Amino acid sequence: MTGVFPGRNSTAARKGEQSMKLIWHGTASIELVSSSGRLLFDPFVPLKGSSVPVRIGDFDGFTDIFVTHGHLDHIGSLPEIVRRNPEVRIYCTQTPFRTLLGKGLSADRMRLLRFGETLDVCGFRIQVLHGRHAVLPRAGFRRLARILKHPARGNLPFLLREHLQCPERGETVFYQLEAEGKTVSLMGSLNLREDVTYPSGSDLLILPYNGWEDNFPPAVRILERLKPGRVLLDHYDDTFPPLTEPPDLRPLLDRYPARTAPMVLGKEEEI
Repeated sequence: MTGVFPGRNSTAARKGEQSMKLIWHGTASIELVSSSGRLLFDPFVPLKGSSVPVRIGDFDGFTDIFVTHGHLDHIGSLPEIVRRNPEVRIYCTQTPFRTLLGKGLSADRMRLLRFGETLDVCGFRIQVLHGRHAVLPRAGFRRLARILKHPARGNLPFLLREHLQCPERGETVFYQLEAEGKTVSLMGSLNLREDVTYPSGSDLLILPYNGWEDNFPPAVRILERLKPGRVLLDHYDDTFPPLTEPPDLRPLLDRYPARTAPMVLGKEEEI
C-alpha cells in the first residue's frame, strides 16, 4: 500500500477556522504564520556558489526563531540576524546555546529548551521532542574528488572550521506544533529515535530530505511510522557547496504521489 496516509485533519478545513501558512526560505529555513503571529526555524544564508537566492535581509523582522540543532546550516547565520534585529529571541537546546554564546550572543537573547517541554509562542502550541540526526555518509574517493574539483571548493576551509565549532551532540529537535486547529510535525533531520513516542497523523510533516547516502529508505520508515496527512520536503538544495548536491527526490515522490511534494522557495503554502 503506497501513497496514502489518513492524517488527523486531512479533510477540508473545518468551518470557522483560520488557516496556518508556511513559507520555505531554503535549506531548513521554515516560516510558519498563524493569525496570532509567525515563527522562523533554522534561518541560514547560503554560501557562495549556491543556486539559492536567499539573503540576510530576508530574515529581518522576526521576533521568535527556533533552532532544531547546532550544525552550521541551522545556526550559522544567527549572530548576524541578531545583530540586525535587536528584538529577536532564539529558542534552542543546550549545545547550540553554548555555541552561540561562543559566537558572541548574550544569554538574555536566548531561551534554553528542554526535551519534553511544551510552550506557547505567537499563538503556536509547541512541543519539544527528542529527534535524531541522519547518519552522515563518509566521503569516499569519488565524492572527495568531486568536492575538490567543485567551483566552490574555496568554501572548504570555512566549512571545516565551522563543522568543528558547531556540533550537534545528539540534540536534534523534533517540533510538534499546533495552531488554528492544525498540527505540523517539523523534523530537524531525517531520522527518529526508537525510544520516543512521536505524534502520528499530523496535518503536515516537514521532512528534511538530506543527510544519508540514500535518503529514500529512512524517509519511507519515517512516513510509515508518522502517517502524516501531507508531506513537504525541505533541505534538498545546494546551500553549502561543494558539500551539498541536490538528492534525487523521484523515488519518494513516486511512492507517495498524492501527499508528498518538494517545497518551492518563497512560495506560500496553506496548511
